Amino acid sequence: MQTKTFCCFLLVVLVTAGSAAPGRIAVVPASGRASLTELARAGVLVYARTERYVFAQPVGGMAAGTPALELSLSPGRATYLVYSAHVRAPLSGSVLWQDGSTLLMQLSPTEADAASRQGAELRLLPDKPHPIRLAPERSYPLSPEADTLIERLIANVSADSIRKQIQRLQDFGTRFTPTESCHASEQYIFDYFTSLGMDSVELDSYSVYGYLLHNVVGTKVGRRNPDKVAIICGHLDCTSDDPWNLAPGAEDNASGTAMAIEAARVLVGESLDQTVKFIAFTGEEQGLLGSFHFAEAMRNIDADITGVLNFDMIAWPGGQFGVSIFCDSASYGLAEMEGHMAELYTTLDHQVVVGSYGSDQLAFHEYGYQATAGAEYGSWYPYYHTTGDTIGNLSMPLAAEVAKMGIAGLVTLAMSPGTPDSFRLWDVGTGGALEATWKENTDSDLAGYRLMWGTTSGVYTDSLLVGRVSHQRINGLVDGTRYYATIVALDSAGHESGPAPEQNAVPGVRPLSPQGVSARPFFQGMATFWLRNQELDLAGYNIYRSTVSGSGYAKVNGALVTDTTYRDSGLMSDTMYYYVVTAVDSSANEGNRSAEVRGKPITLDHGILLVDETRDGNGQRGSPSDAQQDAFYRALLRGTSYSDWDVATESVPQAGDVGPYSTIVWHADDYTQQRLHPAVPGLANYLQCGGRLWLVGWKPILGLLGSGSYPFLFSPGQMPYEELHLDAAGQCPTNNFFGASGQSGYPDISIDSMKLFASFHGRLPYADVLYPRDADTVLTFNAALGDSFQDKPVGVRWLAGPGKVVSFGFPLYYTVESEARAVALKVLADLGEPYGIEEGAKSRAEMKKVLPTVVHGVLYLPPSSLRLHPSYLLSVDGRRVMSLHPGANDVRGLAPGVYFVRDEPQAASLKPQAIRKVVLTK
Repeated sequence: MQTKTFCCFLLVVLVTAGSAAPGRIAVVPASGRASLTELARAGVLVYARTERYVFAQPVGGMAAGTPALELSLSPGRATYLVYSAHVRAPLSGSVLWQDGSTLLMQLSPTEADAASRQGAELRLLPDKPHPIRLAPERSYPLSPEADTLIERLIANVSADSIRKQIQRLQDFGTRFTPTESCHASEQYIFDYFTSLGMDSVELDSYSVYGYLLHNVVGTKVGRRNPDKVAIICGHLDCTSDDPWNLAPGAEDNASGTAMAIEAARVLVGESLDQTVKFIAFTGEEQGLLGSFHFAEAMRNIDADITGVLNFDMIAWPGGQFGVSIFCDSASYGLAEMEGHMAELYTTLDHQVVVGSYGSDQLAFHEYGYQATAGAEYGSWYPYYHTTGDTIGNLSMPLAAEVAKMGIAGLVTLAMSPGTPDSFRLWDVGTGGALEATWKENTDSDLAGYRLMWGTTSGVYTDSLLVGRVSHQRINGLVDGTRYYATIVALDSAGHESGPAPEQNAVPGVRPLSPQGVSARPFFQGMATFWLRNQELDLAGYNIYRSTVSGSGYAKVNGALVTDTTYRDSGLMSDTMYYYVVTAVDSSANEGNRSAEVRGKPITLDHGILLVDETRDGNGQRGSPSDAQQDAFYRALLRGTSYSDWDVATESVPQAGDVGPYSTIVWHADDYTQQRLHPAVPGLANYLQCGGRLWLVGWKPILGLLGSGSYPFLFSPGQMPYEELHLDAAGQCPTNNFFGASGQSGYPDISIDSMKLFASFHGRLPYADVLYPRDADTVLTFNAALGDSFQDKPVGVRWLAGPGKVVSFGFPLYYTVESEARAVALKVLADLGEPYGIEEGAKSRAEMKKVLPTVVHGVLYLPPSSLRLHPSYLLSVDGRRVMSLHPGANDVRGLAPGVYFVRDEPQAASLKPQAIRKVVLTK
């Protein structure tokens, strides 16, 4: 017999298996399928993920000094996600990060052992990161009627059989993974599965630093769809406060393992369509070792796992007779189906919980499979991870009901045909009919489909059985009424698939008005977008334009537009255009107009747009009034031409509002509210078309993102990453910022203490730290506390195009005005925004003898060496009106008056100068 000393050495090997992980790890907010998809497309590699975060290989180029995002790992210590909701004492070890009761920790072997004994669930992070795997979108059947096959099978569930299995596992004394008695329990289950006559039984071996551990896997091969796999499982191993000597583990987790064993006993003689695997995992208490090994192996062969039903602690009633079903958002449909089984076949109460539960289903989530965990419903088990976890605490009637639910769910998975793909609903165009189309299933025993529809989403009052076809017309419908439809597949035994995603359409003779219409400006034009109509006889679309809302529309396309976008070019500057779209069918029937959309083209010729997002205060220190804010920015921008936009009275400017302006100055100098987020698509589009932005204020990054909490790590597709060229942003929440030191030619700037609340002592809280991706740092943090924020970037610029952006992470209003003015002049110079006409200016560009000429609305600009640089036409107050090029320039749309032609030398040492006066007449 091996000695306890050898087993201790094995435990050290187990808990240090993650120590080879790299020296840093990044915590990235990622909630929901859309954000995970975005990260996956960006090629982000991860070590683990929860419902709200991924733990990733650090993104290249992330600035140093962001410890709350990019975390340093100590060599020689394993890294774990620790689920600490039920720990009985404070945990020892290094806490790197925390989200509620979920912690990222580094633990020594002794600390990991102690954490497990104290009730923590551990999840060991692997040595190497892997791509993000997203579970395929599946639906599961929710038939309102009981299935006679399932009723017959669950009638064989025996509370006495479950009791015997839990008792037998408890009798091993301890099933702590490194012990020989745990290995003996593995062999017991292996022998039991073999005695049942399974198609195959294996000790699924996995190596941890050269030592073999084993999962027990029994397999029953499917008769019709053997490549599809349904799984029921629980972890065999356990722990306690004295795990080497006594860990009975009756509830945690002989009860869950007994679910897999009982399911195997009940189903072994039954012929099922899909392959079913019955699994007892090991290494769960040491970090989900066995399940991660198995899930990775399944992903490596791209196994088609239709669902995983894991059970972990299900027989303690806790004052209630029920079960909790834990899942991630991708597995919600599976959990909902399992709950439906509880309602249909058992007396259980149940609840579906979307969130992390520290058990083996997490491994399958990580590798892109739907999986749930059945667990306790009532109060928390008081004998968790103790030597008191014995069978006398448990309810066998409760365990039997949970087994019925699990078996019913497993059979539903194993007997259901695949959900029809590519289901669509179309208007035929003849009136009174819709056409349903789908991709035909490949199930070998497919009998046909049930097509269902109604006039309320999710409520299907009519249905039709059809054979093995891929389309069906629905007749007898009411024109102008919206119908909702779905379809399920049926096999030869009458088993249903899950429903296809619901579709909707409206029958009629004339096409419906296009939906989802939007407009986006581009340089000297507007692009209109819409969703494709669902009429089968659709021929195309017409686009109508007006300069008056609601009337005066004129068709702008020639032939019908067959795409779902249209670009309207050659538009006038600072003119609001209004668009509607209509659909036309093959019989030349034209539908009603769409909703109207509007916008001004991007021309960049009307000076600065000063957007005031700052909340109006009472005029006292720390709460400036609107008039005080306006006066401050008026002083900063004197000598320029600008237009005011007050968010309080005009709402947030959208894409169609900002196009005429050469530069946007957006200030949000209060920390209580941020209203920037709705403007982000428009700002991004404006910058991509060559616009220029100065963003300044309190919490500007939160404003851009709309929600979340600092710190932030950015990824491709987000505006801070794409347009501001940032990797990350943090924030100093304390009264610490008393100014910034200039870099890259920027002057220093300091806080004006008389503008702040006296209690702030001349120091600002909530300054954003902006970590550049490839932007230039122009201002750095001056920290009153001399802490880690000192010299961090608080001002950055990107001038390399297509747009130019300067971003400050602090409110400018609270700085010394004369210093702010100097900074503003530098920002405007960087952005290329002229300050105004300088009377009598004589520069290297002396007045030339050859004058610009204007004839019949055409300004002729003669060739010159100065034309090597961009030239612009300016109004008398310095506002940029239009770009000029050598030769003929069309100025017919400009008002009569005096203008100036100015070159913009590219050398930073040269000021832009007016070189000629031009008079335009009618």
